[in-house]
Amino acid sequence: IGVDPPDVIKTTPCARLEAWIDPLLQPPLKSLESIAKTLQIQYERWEPRARYKHCLDPVAEDVKKCCIALRRSTKDERILFHYNGHGVPRPTQNGEIWVFNKNFTQYIPLSLYELQIWLGT
Repeated sequence: IGVDPPDVIKTTPCARLEAWIDPLLQPPLKSLESIAKTLQIQYERWEPRARYKHCLDPVAEDVKKCCIALRRSTKDERILFHYNGHGVPRPTQNGEIWVFNKNFTQYIPLSLYELQIWLGT
């Protein structure tokens, strides 16, 4: 939060709200938590009985652990994976999304194929 993706040129004026929250009005971690909670409330309107798991600014290994744990706990039920991707480059031509390395200093591509395997789709 507060860092624009390297491959996007921001226009002026531009949209700033995420889930109706202005991320620049709070410290980055607090904004991240507020956006996740607000998104969850919005999803709960559609499916109030669903269970929700936030995985905020995860590194690739955290995404893998979260997805595998979700698949294990949900058995054959559906999983909705919501990837915000704010502040990272656009997906690659090879179908990869971006996550950070453990030090948050470098973007690491994450294959959608791997993601599908972890989610058990």
